[in-house]
Amino acid sequence: MWLINTSTLSLELYYGDEIPAYAILSHTWGDGEMSFQEFTQATETKNDGTKSKAGYRKIAATCDRALMDGYCYAWVDTCCIDKTSSAELTEAINSMFGWYRQSQVCYVYLSDFMLDTADVTSQQDQFDANFRQCRWFTRGWCLQELLAPRHLRFFNQKWQEIGAKSSLSRLISDITGVPEAVLLVPPKKDIQEFPIAARISWIAKRHTTRIEDMSYSLLGILNVNMPMLYGEGQKAFLRLQEEIIKKYNDLSIFAWNGAATASGFMPILAASPASFVINPIDHQSRDSGSQLGERLRTQFSLTNQGVFFPSAKLQYQVAVPGYRHHYLLNLNYQDPSFQGRGGNRRYILLQKIGPGLFIRLHDPPDRLKAFQKTVPTGAFFEPVCILNNPLGPMIRQLVLWERYALRLRWKPWGKLGRRYWHIRTVQPKESWDLAASQFLLEMVYERHMHIEFVPGNYESNPSFKYFVLVVQVGDKNIRDPAMVSVRIVSADVWEGINVPMSGFRKKEALALETLPPMKGTGDSDHISLVGYDISVSVRLVTEPNEQPYHIVYLDWEAATSLSVTNE
Repeated sequence: MWLINTSTLSLELYYGDEIPAYAILSHTWGDGEMSFQEFTQATETKNDGTKSKAGYRKIAATCDRALMDGYCYAWVDTCCIDKTSSAELTEAINSMFGWYRQSQVCYVYLSDFMLDTADVTSQQDQFDANFRQCRWFTRGWCLQELLAPRHLRFFNQKWQEIGAKSSLSRLISDITGVPEAVLLVPPKKDIQEFPIAARISWIAKRHTTRIEDMSYSLLGILNVNMPMLYGEGQKAFLRLQEEIIKKYNDLSIFAWNGAATASGFMPILAASPASFVINPIDHQSRDSGSQLGERLRTQFSLTNQGVFFPSAKLQYQVAVPGYRHHYLLNLNYQDPSFQGRGGNRRYILLQKIGPGLFIRLHDPPDRLKAFQKTVPTGAFFEPVCILNNPLGPMIRQLVLWERYALRLRWKPWGKLGRRYWHIRTVQPKESWDLAASQFLLEMVYERHMHIEFVPGNYESNPSFKYFVLVVQVGDKNIRDPAMVSVRIVSADVWEGINVPMSGFRKKEALALETLPPMKGTGDSDHISLVGYDISVSVRLVTEPNEQPYHIVYLDWEAATSLSVTNE
């Protein structure tokens, strides 16, 4: 770490435990700033022309202030980093939050604050107005310089002290959106206690000269490290999110709002910190025991497809006029200004598009309003992979996610409020779209699937007898999602089938071989069970402006015999 000797204004190099106490400067860059090489040359050659530059005068004033306060060393970012060395620059950026945190005092020089100290107390309104307009509050790097130091003092253009972080905490909080509890001395809350989304939101309205620095300036605030790759542009923020996901299981990383593609899909990762703009809020409550338990149980990681959850907790809302059904992934995030919300829930919307595959949906206000009165179902768990930023050709395929879906419907029973149809299990479960009671076939490779049904209620079926719907996609030779057949298999036959050790013959295929062939393609298959004659039929449906799909319909009539047969 290079430090300036405040007596000689020469640079001295220190490492680790040898680093002496020092003051540090926070400022906005302007014309005439001094680089490492220029400052070294100026101090060695006594070049008066170089010393007349505004940047040199600012460094000298910092050292004068530090020496007056009893500090023998000072650090200024313009001249204490050799930016011609990529290794030194990377080390400095990854260490900078720590350097500000370890300083004895941080001087904030506001070059555009003109109000004299004599006028501060007598013109409070003017002070507040001028303070709010300072450029320092708009710069990305200055956020960590506000948060990291334990002692921070503000100076006007004449280097007159105008206040401290603690005494101005309420005004600074109002300007920046950073909770006042963080700004007090000592702070009531550490920044690491805040959700990832909240911390990113503090920089969302700021800007940096280089796009990459919007991400690099967040490293210390988020307590992550990564190499610097200037020239990568917005990809820096994607890399930052990837590093965050590697280190934390904080679902608020997905609590951002942005524009959707023409299909209504969204990437799971944000393009820039600007997507995290939220209203200022002070998170006073800590995680409850249940919230902490949810976070500890939450696991997710990055794959070459997107973000993978081995067991995600989901809910769903059924379709409403104008919108298909969707799934809700609860983020356990308490900020009320995040757009995806309902009551105390904070969530993102997902659409299941294939086996274990989901994509994020845009949730504009009209969609939220449409589902406002639709209560989400109870939670369930399943493996989830959320695709991130699919390319144009992939999007064109993903919009066909429901093409040839196998939708299950049944005749309603006379006594409303009774559950007469109970799905015992479905396989393959990863292709089952629970919200719509359908199998997704378009992006599935399986040729066989099945659904186990328990009909009746406790009175008519106390032993929970069941039957199985076996689905075959295509024929025996080729998989074709446009051609589907469905047969009923009794539980006795189903339970008596053992899958060969080789695994080449699936249980569904073996079960179908036990049944007599259908007489015609439009014929229904049926079974008599627990006092009812139950039949199943399937047909391909194509409605105007919709994708074709298969409707599988279960019908029933009261039976005179309780025998179990297949015809």
